[in-house]
Amino acid sequence: MKLQKKTNALSPELLHKLDASWRAANYLSVGQIDLCDNPLLKRPLTS
Repeated sequence: MKLQKKTNALSPELLHKLDASWRAANYLSVGQIDLCDNPLLKRPLTS
């Protein structure tokens, strides 16, 4: 009797989307940290 190994591998398209969302989240996090800790900011940011 042969046992078959079942894998739940992600598709290349899903991996690409996951990587893109991870990079976008990191980019936004670094931007927020930079804006909060920017010593050269002379006045508060406005929208």
